[in-house]
Formats: sequence, structure tokens, C-alpha cells
Amino acid sequence: MEHLRRNQLRITMPEPGQLPGEYNIVVKDEYDLFDHRVPVEEFKGMLQENDVPDEVCVVGLGSVFEDDEEVTELSRLMNRSANNLETRHPLPTIQFATEGSFQRRQRDYELQTETDLYRLSRVFGQQISRRSSGWLTAPF
Repeated sequence: MEHLRRNQLRITMPEPGQLPGEYNIVVKDEYDLFDHRVPVEEFKGMLQENDVPDEVCVVGLGSVFEDDEEVTELSRLMNRSANNLETRHPLPTIQFATEGSFQRRQRDYELQTETDLYRLSRVFGQQISRRSSGWLTAPF
């Protein structure tokens, strides 16, 4: 009986950049990305339909910041979907693969591309945490 308990308590650590139950914002060349990759527009449809897969990598976040309405819409959809995502079993693992790097600015993080800086809190809210230089997380 003791043997069964030990096996039941076995916990596996997630790979860096792949923490379940949070948005993983990663620099695309620094972490392994999920094979299932979708553009932001398709991810928005998944949120609207409550049809987010267990593992998904969202690409094209930088282009969203070029349109304030797109930023607002994505943020609104993510906020509306938070409860559904938080209560799923297993918790989904969602990556946002970005090009560029992350810069800390006061209490916020910015995505630095070749020519611009974008405040990530506009999409992910204020509770962004740095896990490493190329990996941030934000709660659903």
C-alpha cells in the first residue's frame, strides 16, 4: 500500500516556458514551443468558443500592439475566459511566442522589438512575473 502512495504523489515539473494554468510569454528562440501554433486571430476564436486546446502556442502578438482596438479586444476576451481556463482539468498550457526581448519598466514589462516597445500589461494585466530573461508568466 505504501508503494501506491508514493506513485500517486509523483509530481513532474513542467518544462521552462510551459507552466500550466498561466499564460507563458516567451522569446521564441529561447524555449521549446508547442507544435500546435496558431495566430492571435485564431486564438481569439478559440477563446470565444471556449475551445482552447490543452497545449497551444500563440504567435503574432507583436502585430496586435499596432492596433489599439486589437489590444483591447484580445485583453477583453482573455479576461472573459479566465474562469473557464482556471477551472479546466487539466489546466491548459498557453504560450505566447514573441520576437524581441523583455524590458522591465517600473512595475510593468515591455516587449522590445527591433523598433518599438509595447507594454505587456495592456494584454496580460498587471500581475506579470519574470521567470527568466526570456520567460514571463501571467495568470489567466
